[in-house]
Amino acid sequence: MKTAIILLILLLVAGYILAALHLYINQRSMIYFPHKGPSDSHDTTFELQSDGHILKGWIVNPGRQKAIIYFGGNSERIEGNIAAFQNIFPHYTLYLLNYRGFGESDGKPTEAGLYLDALAIYDHLKAEHVHISVIGRSLGSGVATWLAASRKVEKLILVTPFDSAQELAQRAYPYFPMSLLLKDKHDSWSRAKQIDSRILMMIASDDAIISREHSDRLAEQFKPEQIEVVVIDEATHNTISTHPEFFDTMKNFME
Repeated sequence: MKTAIILLILLLVAGYILAALHLYINQRSMIYFPHKGPSDSHDTTFELQSDGHILKGWIVNPGRQKAIIYFGGNSERIEGNIAAFQNIFPHYTLYLLNYRGFGESDGKPTEAGLYLDALAIYDHLKAEHVHISVIGRSLGSGVATWLAASRKVEKLILVTPFDSAQELAQRAYPYFPMSLLLKDKHDSWSRAKQIDSRILMMIASDDAIISREHSDRLAEQFKPEQIEVVVIDEATHNTISTHPEFFDTMKNFME
């Protein structure tokens, strides 16, 4: 009986270690869901080198003094925003960047790599534009927050943002030490106080992917006079941009 109990304990421990090892080895395929290949509807209109990689994306409303950089969500076809952005931001040139490993951009996504890509496009644009603002959605909110903490950003829009990938992962896998296992932590919470930009945070009321508490926790890190929080009712993580007030709120904030 004692031997059977010991054997059972050993099997459970071995199973736990194997599961933790699986999480560690495969974590990036569980974090990033890049769509690959060219767009079905829009040819890319600019290329940029970053850390030895070629990044591709789109320019909307070229030639304006002010610019907006858009960092999209996981698996988002960012070119789907072109028509709306062209309409609501007529006085801004917009740059929609596919991260490394997304769309026609080469490479593989990592936290450090995405941040290098963000720096590459910002530093490429800063001599051309008087003011640069940034929009980040979901995964892109982490990239946008990091960039705003590292460079001067006029205005910052965060759509369905999270406090940190570690907090999200710990909630999803409560029995594993994600602080030790996770390579890409995307810790927006710790960077928030380094940001001086005016901020609009847009939250989906029925978000089942990034729960409200994670967005609220990030919002609390900013000064009250610095941030405006808007909750889109009856919106989910993926449908928030289908609500009319989504783009109207952005437009009003950027005017």
